[in-house]
Amino acid sequence: MKALILALLSAATAVAHAQTLDVFESHGNMHYAMVPTDKAQDTQYLERAAYKFCQDQNKGSCRVKIWSDSLDKPTGQPHHTRYDDNQLAEYMRGYGGATEGILFNCKMVKNASRCYQR
Repeated sequence: MKALILALLSAATAVAHAQTLDVFESHGNMHYAMVPTDKAQDTQYLERAAYKFCQDQNKGSCRVKIWSDSLDKPTGQPHHTRYDDNQLAEYMRGYGGATEGILFNCKMVKNASRCYQR
């Protein structure tokens, strides 16, 4: 019985952890975030984590730019353009008629199907 309870608690903790972003800087409704390196290619993880973060903000619009934690963190707004090439994804909700969702930098996230061009 103890083993079952521990397994359920471990699974719940993994699910909760799987839906978090390390948001390290915010400018109004614009947020910069990092994800663990081992999750950088997981499109479902990136989308769920950004969705959950924006849902928890309780604001109309939310925009999250996501990088891998193996890279140095961009700072300031606007950040230096060198960070655009290393950005994994960008999630938007409620920006001037833009559809809620995520687009990926397909140069960085190789298995993504919804890409943006830089």
